[in-house]
Amino acid sequence: MNVILTGTLEPTPLSDGWRNSNCAVDFVPLGSLILRVRESSQTGLNAEAIACLVNTHSDVALDFMELEGYTSLASAVKVVRELRNLDPTCAMSDGRKWNSIPFVLIMSSSEFNDYIISEPIEAILTVLHRDPKVNLEEIRQAVSEYRARLLDELDNLGLLVRYHHGRYRVGPALTPRDRHVEGQLYYGPADERSGVRGKYFTIDRDVLGIQYEIDLFEALINDPQVTELDIQRFFEENPHFLISVRLMQVLPQVRLMDKDGKVLIPDFILKPIVAVQRLRDSNWEILDLKHPQAKLLAGPSDHKRFSQEVMQAITQVKDYRDHFEDPTNSAMVENVLGHRLKHPRLGVLIGRMPASADVELLERAQAREPQVRIVTYDEILESQKKLLS
Repeated sequence: MNVILTGTLEPTPLSDGWRNSNCAVDFVPLGSLILRVRESSQTGLNAEAIACLVNTHSDVALDFMELEGYTSLASAVKVVRELRNLDPTCAMSDGRKWNSIPFVLIMSSSEFNDYIISEPIEAILTVLHRDPKVNLEEIRQAVSEYRARLLDELDNLGLLVRYHHGRYRVGPALTPRDRHVEGQLYYGPADERSGVRGKYFTIDRDVLGIQYEIDLFEALINDPQVTELDIQRFFEENPHFLISVRLMQVLPQVRLMDKDGKVLIPDFILKPIVAVQRLRDSNWEILDLKHPQAKLLAGPSDHKRFSQEVMQAITQVKDYRDHFEDPTNSAMVENVLGHRLKHPRLGVLIGRMPASADVELLERAQAREPQVRIVTYDEILESQKKLLS
């Protein structure tokens, strides 16, 4: 689930609690929210709900939340109405209209019942709970109802909707002739997936669907015959496996060319989709995939270091870093990514978690190569299994 949290300042106890529950959360200041939404066709911004923490205390903060994380009720109501009045053509890259997604106002106390709102407001009003998971569950319920209405509408508009192994999937993608379709929640001409014929897209997963994808992934990485191309295809079809707690756009196989015509193709670039975060290079990541059966550590038991396979992968992603840091490549990088990316984070997905006795050795090896984050396939697997807990 992707949630945009908005307000005057980010209430980090709330947002961190949601991220710890495997919800993708990003903060967008209330004053720039509508502008960011209008720019979503260029930035790829998407969400299934927007939430705002509203202050209904005159001058007293709750003891478990800083007051600076709140916004005024009047300001929040104004933005809700601006969102609902957006042109119906303002839609996400999958065709969902911004003016119809759930907007949840989380009040600092039940005192909001005493506030008089002169006109009806299309938002869900609830009370802040001490446990962030309680409010997150309320948002999940709103998103679940929204997804159900979306699936019904897509079915009525003539798209193929099917429930398969616990996943609600929509497809094949629209043909150019069919792109004019529009409903209350969906605007066909904005759906950038329409050029991909015969492909189904997952709209929702229940527990069975999550377990099904976990089983697929686990079988894949346990297969000694699996290829890196197999892994690449899986992540392209299931990009949510690569992102868990931030709103990111997964860009596969981006072609980068330098002034001499040399081409570099990272397996994935993880691009922030909230504009303010895109300004910081450290929020971007270049991620390269290597074999899940690759050995992580090598050498005598008292002096283990990264294996040759890991070191080769590290060298490769450092070549990507050199490409981005070269000023002669800046214009081309900006043309491809929309940002003069110079200092992205570097990551390699490789191998399996070692035995518990060797985890400390893995940490020591990582400390010697701090510029490249080494991620194992078991960590990706566990992040999905956490969704079942």
